Amino acid sequence: MDRRRFVINLVSNLFSALSGIGISFFLTPYIVAHLGKEAYGFFPLTNNFIMYAGIITTALNSMSSRYITISLEKKEIREVNTYFNSILFGNLLISFFFIILSALFCYFISNILDIPTRLFEDVRLLFIFMFISLVINVSSAVFSVTAFALNRFDRLAYINIASNIIKLGTIILLFYFFTPKIYFLGLVTAILSLYTLIANYRLTKKLLPEIVIDWAFFAKGTLSVVVGAGIWNSIMALSNVINTQLDLLIANHFFGASGMGFLSLTKFIPNAIYILLGIIVPIFLPEMFKAYARNDMEKLKHTLNQSFKAIFLVVLVPLAVFFVYGEDFFHLWLPTQDAKGLHILSIITLIPFIVHGTVETVYHVFVITNKLRMASIWGIFISILNYVLVILLCLYSNLGVYAIPVAALISGVFSHLTFTPLYAAYCLEEKRWYFFIKMIKGLAGFMLLLLIAYGWKKLNLFTIDSWITFLTNGLIIGTILFLISLVIKFERTELYEGYQKIKRKVIR
Repeated sequence: MDRRRFVINLVSNLFSALSGIGISFFLTPYIVAHLGKEAYGFFPLTNNFIMYAGIITTALNSMSSRYITISLEKKEIREVNTYFNSILFGNLLISFFFIILSALFCYFISNILDIPTRLFEDVRLLFIFMFISLVINVSSAVFSVTAFALNRFDRLAYINIASNIIKLGTIILLFYFFTPKIYFLGLVTAILSLYTLIANYRLTKKLLPEIVIDWAFFAKGTLSVVVGAGIWNSIMALSNVINTQLDLLIANHFFGASGMGFLSLTKFIPNAIYILLGIIVPIFLPEMFKAYARNDMEKLKHTLNQSFKAIFLVVLVPLAVFFVYGEDFFHLWLPTQDAKGLHILSIITLIPFIVHGTVETVYHVFVITNKLRMASIWGIFISILNYVLVILLCLYSNLGVYAIPVAALISGVFSHLTFTPLYAAYCLEEKRWYFFIKMIKGLAGFMLLLLIAYGWKKLNLFTIDSWITFLTNGLIIGTILFLISLVIKFERTELYEGYQKIKRKVIR
């Protein structure tokens, strides 16, 4: 991988992710304070419904990057145009279907969800705007593939940063000049989707002017190939939705808008983590696709290992700090809510991620090698197990809303410690313990970070009673953990080479 391009992609994407997380960080307590946790809970719920709809589009769009990237690597431009246009017109057909489905949902929304009377019209408008955003995003999904295929994630990051600036400015204007309403968030989301469509279209024409939008390039056979390969991805997406995105809907059913609102407040940290992953992991994927296209399995595995190290540094190090100082965080962030309960719920939610986060990129091995059938069947099995556990715990235990993340923890850890590492090793024709060893090393490294962070807290050098003391303490212990992670994750030669490159840059 071009190291300069990698650094540019990583830094720009991190800024993009941090800008999005920052907006959510400041916006959430404001909405909770002005509208209540019940109203706030419906916004992440609408995002979950978008995820449900995404199951249908996954079959078409999940494999588009694979086929277009490989065609570009082979310099087959006509084939690129055929894939691009077939996917584009397929998405437009799906969008028409979503328009009808969304209209029916919004008309019968009172029969589907438990909505407080005072919030009914606002929540309906929220769903209308979010579904408009969905239709725009589905129609234009293929326009982001060009930047992916050419490894220009920095350009996508610039669009995301601009999008977040527009989002922040629009929200401030709406909430300042008008009475705060929850549907403002849906309106802003629809505006941003329209901006992203225009920006990605312009980017596609600039990066790859050879792309021509023309019905003549549409091919049913090509569409069938992409959908046929992606259908198992749709099944995997379905299992993922059942495992991670049905929780608020279930909470709404069993514990009402209040229970759903409380659970939704714990989504900030997991969502922030997945935003970071969504930025880091794709940076490595083009090189992995290209290595597989060249049948260079050693290069593929080397890139895979580099991705594990990057995830550990950027994601697991901050999580170690959160595990120890999470209650302080929630006490400062949402002072009117149960900080201890929110911290416990968040930890329960994050434990499955800690287990598989050490080797998060292995899930893309199934896509790269196009061996999705077994992974999809297993995903459905785990999702059914999770769903059954959730219902049983909600009905027959005294856990209350805690039952939902506890069920996900049991099924998630079971899956991550059995099928996933074994099948990924099989796909790469490696020994069955290949990924288990990496997971054990990753978990051992995370436990070491936890012990160090907990020991630091016991020293009681800071009294955390304000954001200044919290951030100062977090910066110090986070830096310590980051430096320790560099030592335990990278070879001395790698660290020395990195030091020399930085030194040469500074001297220049």
